[in-house]
Amino acid sequence: MINVTKDYLSLDNSVRTEYFRNILLEAARNGERVYQNAFNAINNLPCVRESKGKVTLRELFSEYWDMFYDYYNPLGLIRPAIKDNVDAMIHCKDFSKGYLTYECPNCKNLVNIGLSCNSRFCSSCGNRYREERALSISKTVISKTHRQFVFSIAKELRKYFIEPDDRDNLLDILFEAVNEAFNLLLDSPIAKREHRQFGYMLFLHTYGRDIKWNPHIHALICEGYMDKNNIFHKYYFFPYERLRKSFMYSLHNKMYIYMKKNKTKDEYNKFYKLTKSLEKRYPDGYYAHGPKLKDKNNNRVSIKNLTSYIARYASHPAIAESRILKVDYTNATITYYYDPHEDDLLDEDDPNRLGRQEITESVFVFMKKLVRHIPNKGFHNIRYCGFYSKHTNQDLSKLKKLYTTIELNKMKSNINWNKKMKLTYNYEPLLCTCGHYMNFCPELSFFPDKKGIPKQLSFYDFNEEGELYA
Repeated sequence: MINVTKDYLSLDNSVRTEYFRNILLEAARNGERVYQNAFNAINNLPCVRESKGKVTLRELFSEYWDMFYDYYNPLGLIRPAIKDNVDAMIHCKDFSKGYLTYECPNCKNLVNIGLSCNSRFCSSCGNRYREERALSISKTVISKTHRQFVFSIAKELRKYFIEPDDRDNLLDILFEAVNEAFNLLLDSPIAKREHRQFGYMLFLHTYGRDIKWNPHIHALICEGYMDKNNIFHKYYFFPYERLRKSFMYSLHNKMYIYMKKNKTKDEYNKFYKLTKSLEKRYPDGYYAHGPKLKDKNNNRVSIKNLTSYIARYASHPAIAESRILKVDYTNATITYYYDPHEDDLLDEDDPNRLGRQEITESVFVFMKKLVRHIPNKGFHNIRYCGFYSKHTNQDLSKLKKLYTTIELNKMKSNINWNKKMKLTYNYEPLLCTCGHYMNFCPELSFFPDKKGIPKQLSFYDFNEEGELYA
């Protein structure tokens, strides 16, 4: 483990190189595994990644956030959630915000590890959030076939959902419109008598691959319903045309009510005319599509892949840092790429393929695109509906879950930061260069309270992995 109590970031390259060389020599004396662990740890240090030309969002925002904030805040475009999340990300693992200390029982080497910011906007902390969401969903899903639906809206309506004063209310309406579209499929008299319920989860996604503002809903729905006697019935036929129209008209009607109550008469009339023109342009309704799983021979594995994919997809950041090609700090520009959705449906040799798109733009335009996807505090991007809802009267205890207890426990253990680093970056942070594993030292750790005053910690403030209890 790299001794981060040393300020190696302030050293010049030659001294820093010598410091790292000594670490590797010490590790090599204790076996190939220890050497490889130290080698991988060094190669994942921020200063080493930066020397290889890799760009992180934290570095970008640390450089430009103050200028960005001073310009856009007077315009009323910086919501409190944006400031809180960006500030937290910039100071993630900052020792002044607290740290945990580990000691090697053999060589008494000490290592300090900064506390995480727990912001979903942070690339490292957001990864933990995604894993926790995936685990929560995995605990809920039953072992039945599922299908993924996507519900999107007309491009002309997107601007209404981004206004700070209307954002949360209209995004709630977007969820409600999808919910109503599914419920209308069980609107027959017999369905009402039997209290039939679908089980589905809704995931809000606010961006496309080009990171532009594009709010849409991904739905993971079970191909079946529960009745009032807690009996499961298969249901495979989802009429697309009816879903599209139901979704569009439900969305429009709910937005009418909101706009009439909260906007001026002129704004309401303008919105009303727009929706009527959209209804003429889209006589079959807005886009709603949910293809069946193709892999019928190994259906359980396919469902697992689908649930895992959609859980992580709905929680990942607007752009992966690997898509950032370079930052020109002299001209304040950034270059990144994306692969268009249109190419997904075409063969690789199709002449109509657009190919990978590279975008070079101002870092401030790029930052503006990113921060608008930060949700407000307390807003839930994932909703459980029907018999998957916590408030349902349906009893799912007799239905087999998709994941076994053993599988769930393994998924939970993989969220632990030490194990996650091993799985993601192929090194163990707590493996000392002498070959022994470090122990947590609460008496040497530092954790300030909300006023910035150091808090006296005890062993009982932490779990077995050295993580602070909530």
